[in-house]
Amino acid sequence: MSKEKMYFNWSTGKDAALGLYHIQQKNQFQVDKLLTTINKQVDRVSMHGLRRELMIAQIEATGIKHQLVELPAQPSMEEYAAIMEQAVQKLKKEGYEHTGFGDIFLEDLKAYREEQLSTLGIKCHFPLWKRNTKELTKEFFLLGFKAVVICINNKSLDKSFC
Repeated sequence: MSKEKMYFNWSTGKDAALGLYHIQQKNQFQVDKLLTTINKQVDRVSMHGLRRELMIAQIEATGIKHQLVELPAQPSMEEYAAIMEQAVQKLKKEGYEHTGFGDIFLEDLKAYREEQLSTLGIKCHFPLWKRNTKELTKEFFLLGFKAVVICINNKSLDKSFC
């Protein structure tokens, strides 16, 4: 039985890594592309601010192909939706009908993702949805994952935490 193609939304964070792991363990989908949005003004991942070259190294370590979506510094919702629709249309032409996210909470964000992508014929999967964050953190480290702090709010912590 052949697996359906899935692209995974790669934010570069620990939840994305664990979400991708869970999707791969189910062995239902062939995840062969990671999608990441980049703020082109500062050349960093939109979600976590990781520098492009570090994100590329991280993705290359997974062995999975990637597609970058460059966004303006502060896109309006209309601009964001149009840019993402164009990127997803490209993925649809490549045969993708499923996508995964590492989201755990935020009902409105989940609903937005599902609504926007369903109109394009993409089914969303959330393998970590509503899981206990303490359990997820413990699982993350027990599985051998590592988290590296690359950015802090200096109003809360000093630079020694990086």
